[in-house]
Amino acid sequence: MKKYYLIVMFLLLFTSIQITAQTKKGMMFTLKYENQGCSYEILLNDMPVATSFGLSNGFSLKKELNQYILNSGKQEITIRIYPQKKTETSFEATVSKMAKVKIAIKKNKEPLSILDLAEAREKGIQTEWEVLSFETPKIESDGSFHEFKTSFNVDGKDINWKIIGWTESKDLRNDPDLRKQVDSFYENFKNVLASKKQQEYLKLLKTSIHEEALSKPWFEPDFEKDLSKEIVQYAIEERNFIYPCENAEMKFYANGKIVTLSCKDITTFGYSPLISKTAKNAMPKVHTIYLHKPKNSDELEIIR
Repeated sequence: MKKYYLIVMFLLLFTSIQITAQTKKGMMFTLKYENQGCSYEILLNDMPVATSFGLSNGFSLKKELNQYILNSGKQEITIRIYPQKKTETSFEATVSKMAKVKIAIKKNKEPLSILDLAEAREKGIQTEWEVLSFETPKIESDGSFHEFKTSFNVDGKDINWKIIGWTESKDLRNDPDLRKQVDSFYENFKNVLASKKQQEYLKLLKTSIHEEALSKPWFEPDFEKDLSKEIVQYAIEERNFIYPCENAEMKFYANGKIVTLSCKDITTFGYSPLISKTAKNAMPKVHTIYLHKPKNSDELEIIR
């Protein structure tokens, strides 16, 4: 009887472990994109997920999308095309007739190890699906701006995360003191990072880190801890802020619920006015931050 009881308990425990593991699986949505002869913005539901106003051209890049997908259903993609940068201090006058942006969005089962993928292939089990492929149509007219739209659908069963994001945030567009508040936030962000105040820096990014971790539930809770550790380590590096921006404008996204600063100086046009460089990394870091005000607060916070 005792032996039978132990076997039953083991089976129940094993089943419980299996169910727990299954609930932690999910889908990772990924954007693959490339451009030719243009600067561009790619937005998902009116939130920027990829931006380029530099000299780069023709590279194929990837971006994870889960943290930008707040609900199931229709997801709107907007692609904005601008003139190509031709030198460090100049842009083409108009968008080239050869300009285009090509995107592909896929969803993958997660988490899957190399062994899992090999076994799935051997058994003919699908683990990846293309949900959208789109290329901007040929530019037929001159102009300094062209916009294109497309969309894809996300099935409710493919989202096993819950993110509030900016769904309940305030509309910032009619806030008379907003510019002063945004400038103050950016200045504080810069000072915190320059002074290597690790915990203050982590606090500024806390909500963004938390929601990124939520969007990958198969890593919870360790993933959030790992992200936080990376942020803390990054904050202790010696750095210099370069390319001081003399002229930055506020740009609104998510139907006015998100605000960010975008530099209008020609050298760093289209990018955040906060760019730093450390001794450890030859590549400068552009600190792009998207701010919102939660529904019960008058304070700006970083949401992405």
